[in-house]
Amino acid sequence: MASRPLTNNQFAAVLAFWAGLVFLAVGWNGTRIYGAFFSLLGDLIPGPNPGFEVVAGILTIISPLSAAFVLAGAVLLLMNRIRAGKIVVLFGTGAGIFSLILFLVLLVRRPGGVLAHEGVLPAFVGVILSLGARVTAKVPEKTPLKAPAR
Repeated sequence: MASRPLTNNQFAAVLAFWAGLVFLAVGWNGTRIYGAFFSLLGDLIPGPNPGFEVVAGILTIISPLSAAFVLAGAVLLLMNRIRAGKIVVLFGTGAGIFSLILFLVLLVRRPGGVLAHEGVLPAFVGVILSLGARVTAKVPEKTPLKAPAR
């Protein structure tokens, strides 16, 4: 028996699933990047900064959850909850993009001081896969109601 090809939404769910697995594999990197970034900001801005500690804590909680968000989005896409799935994948991808931007800032400011070099390429692959999932997923078009026959 021949298997049917994947629909766009099933393919998007597969992409999101693999992106979630990649984020899960390198999720610990985001926390180190945030810690190093706020350490850099603490060095640049003198005095106590309790606001930085609060923001760093929030980002530290969100960073490992990016994998969970993308995996949950994959499940939603597979269940044909396309809009909700795309939004949840967006939240997970946003955390990954934010980590990459902070990493690039750290590389420019402290070229040898960041110990997260090994996680950048997989995180970038995860971001590309999850963005591909968002672009591939399509909301089915509504069919017009048939008018009753006269």
